[in-house]
Amino acid sequence: MSDEPRVWIRQFLYLAILTGFVNLMQATAGITLGMAASSPVLLAFGLDAFIGATREFVLARRIASHGTAEERDPADRVLFRAVGGGYLLVGVAALVAGISALWRGGRPGSTLLGVTLAAVSMLMIPIIGSYMKSLAMEVGSAALKEAAVFTFGNSYLSMVLLIGLLINVGMERWWGDGVAAIVMSPFIVQKGIQIVMEASPGEFEEP
Repeated sequence: MSDEPRVWIRQFLYLAILTGFVNLMQATAGITLGMAASSPVLLAFGLDAFIGATREFVLARRIASHGTAEERDPADRVLFRAVGGGYLLVGVAALVAGISALWRGGRPGSTLLGVTLAAVSMLMIPIIGSYMKSLAMEVGSAALKEAAVFTFGNSYLSMVLLIGLLINVGMERWWGDGVAAIVMSPFIVQKGIQIVMEASPGEFEEP
């Protein structure tokens, strides 16, 4: 591999690590605010972000390993399957929490900080995902491109979170929070199934 693709892969590595820390901040804020406001959608968003952070760090480990042209590490498969299982658990938990919130009735506590979290996430994640995709295209790696699209797709959860919180806070409709958690559920589950079914995230070197 020439020096230029190695530079792009290194940039992708740093971006994956950065995204992992961004997801950790999202997770901390989402879980904290969700517990304070008894908001199932914020909790689901926070837990998904925590699994997302784990995925980015595992991805970074894998990129670093393949950047040295070493043989694929079988441990990476186990780690990614564990991440996929985490997504599946969070997706099911989001569905159960959303249904439970609708069944109990009652409006979750309003949180403007949650709205801010959703809005900032909607701005940041597409930018990071787009830059990742650009780097992946420069390298010519389908696996890196898939990882970038995966990251970019997380902006969907930010949009659902924002809409759900605005229905709750802005329109004062108690059901917005629970419905948003239910809407999140299949997307989170789909991410888990996708990761579990993939034997590996692919090669990180030029074909």
